[in-house]
Amino acid sequence: MASFIWGRNPQEAFKNPYEWEANEQFALEASSLLEKFFEILMKKNMHYKKSDTSLEKAEWMLLTDAVDSLIEALVNLECKKHRITARLFRDVIESIDLLTFFRSGTTKAENKLAKWFNNEFIPHSVSRDHLLKTDGEEAKAERTKYYQSLSSFTHRKYAALCDSYSLGRGEMLVYDTITSSRMMVLPQTLSAYYAGISDLIIQLSQSLSLSAFITKTELSECWEQVIKVKSVPRRFVKI
Repeated sequence: MASFIWGRNPQEAFKNPYEWEANEQFALEASSLLEKFFEILMKKNMHYKKSDTSLEKAEWMLLTDAVDSLIEALVNLECKKHRITARLFRDVIESIDLLTFFRSGTTKAENKLAKWFNNEFIPHSVSRDHLLKTDGEEAKAERTKYYQSLSSFTHRKYAALCDSYSLGRGEMLVYDTITSSRMMVLPQTLSAYYAGISDLIIQLSQSLSLSAFITKTELSECWEQVIKVKSVPRRFVKI
């Protein structure tokens, strides 16, 4: 049976952080799934010319970037390097949402795709405005809130930085990494971040399913393999 971390609310995970075995099992499952996604996308490696400006090429590049970012996020989180992990979250959602916009096929999307290939930056607000037209104000507001929560890590907001501190005597701030040791990293932070990765992988899977790079059968098989990933004895990692 797959780890219950899949689909877990990050806030609930923060409040109930001591799920060591579930997090470790999730990490194994997520790593296996992402590796399969990457292998499927790499079938198109050496397929597109640099001069190609097709939507399919944009799909491949953005999906590959999102998968690779999640692989890096997971590897870093397993090493308790949560600061690096958090900064990758926004990269992933920007790739997913930009691709959703490009796929809309509107004149604006086609124009923006051409500008993107011409190295122009397309802000996330463009995809949110598209969401307003397709799904309404509530959907846009929810996505905006979600994006802002991920942006807080990149912009180093106070609450995001506080994830790197615990409280010592007299509520004095204690940084969670002293020299090479990571024993002070809060379990609440790690637990919430694992849940965050699970949500991003699910969104990535949905976006991948809309591409021509994978069939419904292949995607189902990838997910079926997740519940077959065997757990391993608890690892004692030098930190």
